[in-house]
Amino acid sequence: MSAAPPPEIPDFTFVEPIGTGGFADVFLYRQRLPARQVAVKVLRESASKVGREQFHAEANVMAQLSSHPSIVSIHQADVSVDGRAFLVMEYCPPPHIAQRYRTERVPLPEVLDIGVRIASAVETAHRVGILHRDIKPHNILTSPFGVPLLTDFGIAAVANEDTQASGGMSVPWSPPEVLGEDPPLDARSDVYALAATIYSLLAGRSPFEVPGGTNDTPTLIHRIENKDPSRIMRADVPDSLGGLLARSLSRRLDERPASAMALARGLQEVQIELQLAPTRLEVMDASPEAATAGQQVSDERTLVRPVQVIVPDDIAEKGTLLRPREVSQVEDRTRAPRRREPAENTIRRRPPETVGAPDVGPGVVPDEATQRTPSRTRTLWGVGLGTALAVSVGAALVFGSESASDETTSTPPPSPAVAVGGPSTPVDLDHRVKGGSVTFSWRNPDPEPGDTFRVRVGQSLGEMVEEYRGERSRVKTAVPSGGQQCVAISVIRSGSMSDPLTECVVVSGKGSQS
Repeated sequence: MSAAPPPEIPDFTFVEPIGTGGFADVFLYRQRLPARQVAVKVLRESASKVGREQFHAEANVMAQLSSHPSIVSIHQADVSVDGRAFLVMEYCPPPHIAQRYRTERVPLPEVLDIGVRIASAVETAHRVGILHRDIKPHNILTSPFGVPLLTDFGIAAVANEDTQASGGMSVPWSPPEVLGEDPPLDARSDVYALAATIYSLLAGRSPFEVPGGTNDTPTLIHRIENKDPSRIMRADVPDSLGGLLARSLSRRLDERPASAMALARGLQEVQIELQLAPTRLEVMDASPEAATAGQQVSDERTLVRPVQVIVPDDIAEKGTLLRPREVSQVEDRTRAPRRREPAENTIRRRPPETVGAPDVGPGVVPDEATQRTPSRTRTLWGVGLGTALAVSVGAALVFGSESASDETTSTPPPSPAVAVGGPSTPVDLDHRVKGGSVTFSWRNPDPEPGDTFRVRVGQSLGEMVEEYRGERSRVKTAVPSGGQQCVAISVIRSGSMSDPLTECVVVSGKGSQS
């Protein structure tokens, strides 16, 4: 189905089409103020009543959840000049995991990290009372910083509709109970779909695809309803992970992990078994206890904080939403990963993160007045370079979350834990301007044999593409029209990638910097 023409939207300039779906088209626009690229999802004029309901439900659901660090942010919703409803969302440039898992072997550490992060988002949605109902690789995007983000809540809040007719069901990742005529609304269906997605990232195919065999929809449905998925043929996948995925893909609801958090816990245990730093599990809790006590009850690898639930009347009347459920305390042990602080001469400096206490078993995180973990940040910055002089004009961090818990400050614990696992962020980022080019250089703080660098460049942090991958610690790039060049450098080690070290420079004149 071809996309409709992009609508005229004040203060937004159309760039190019991104994709098309069952009832809406997605376009890339450039917003005038603040200056950034955004994805605009536009409802088709020909959309059915079901499609319109899905579109409006997605706007309401994502407005509740988009402050979560693993869910795509929604910036605004409005109606275009020609009367079409649209959503303005965070733009996530390709390649995404849905493109990668079919063409490359996704590293196991990255798959485990994605699994925990997306499970955090799914668990948060469940606690707010929402089922996603369409988790699959294609609905996991990647931010410019490489963070996996869950998207497409279009069918999450539409009840009592034929999902097959509405195009809301993705059979290869669907559990057997949703393939019937009267599918139940159960959180463990999302657990199954998430496990099927993790399986796909590891195996390079969905759980019931047979390479070289018949894989049409009726055949897949038959296998899902009657067979078990085959073993993942990868030497680096431990038996513990294979067993966890097998349980999560059980045809019986009661044999699966009881929640997305339980699945995430299992993935964290695999990370620890492999001597990887466990990914932080961040969950916003809508249970009465969290709302009234205003406290975080968790251990050091899990952040649980309260969130206000606002359910629009038109959605609640449909009966789709799960009710917020009571969640028991988490009793697993953990060790929180530590991030290195960027070097002093970088333009953007991230505040040091608070890490948890040593691995001493279950505990209670102090209240919001004494501890906070920041959600996804928004960064504004700039650097002016004169004829022969670069002057840093500072940086400001703008936090995207609006929850009350983000208004407090952090107090480091007395005994921080030491992380084990991946490489450290590069340091000592420097740049030299000469003519129409900028040369960036940096240093690996703790090099090991086989380390390489990944360098991405672009006119802004939202428009970066890979420029170089190799062992050199220096790269030269042309200054684009407009005068700004941004760079992000990460260390790659044994399939694991460090956080990027980033910088943006603006060249106001020609010359060189010594």
